Amino acid sequence: MLEKPITRLALDTPHDMFEKLKWEEARLVESWSVYDSFNFIVTAHHLYVDWLKSDSASADQIARKAELPQGAKDVFRAVIDVSNGSKHWKMTNKHSLEAQVIVKMERPLIGCWFAYFQNKPMAYFDFSGYSLSMAELSAFVVHYFEWILSGDGLPFPVELTANLDALRMPSTS
Repeated sequence: MLEKPITRLALDTPHDMFEKLKWEEARLVESWSVYDSFNFIVTAHHLYVDWLKSDSASADQIARKAELPQGAKDVFRAVIDVSNGSKHWKMTNKHSLEAQVIVKMERPLIGCWFAYFQNKPMAYFDFSGYSLSMAELSAFVVHYFEWILSGDGLPFPVELTANLDALRMPSTS
């Protein structure tokens, strides 16, 4: 059988893909545009789902991904929801629909003081009891990946959990 070549650009490790994600975040911060949001979300999705189980991910990285607190896992589940919803015209995959955590999503608008003072509309996401802007979501994602990829021997940063918990929506009960 003829062996086929690898059809991957020069991104060979999770760290390489993370560098791409940080490059996309830098573009995102400049605009908060739909295009830059899309690129960031899709790259984050694939880094989390595909690259952190690949042969190039270390056992420690895979273990740290599994050790994420529930809030961080919810953030990544929201990223997966938005990525799949943005890549596909209509979500029809039963598993994806059953696993969906996004309960509300606002298209780009000026919905917080940060967006107001920058005069840059951005998307907003409600999921798993949290309400985050694209700016907040992207910052958490990058920090979570920093720990997953480079947190050798370090416990999960408690300030990340505290910061995410501060963005919980008020309970209606």
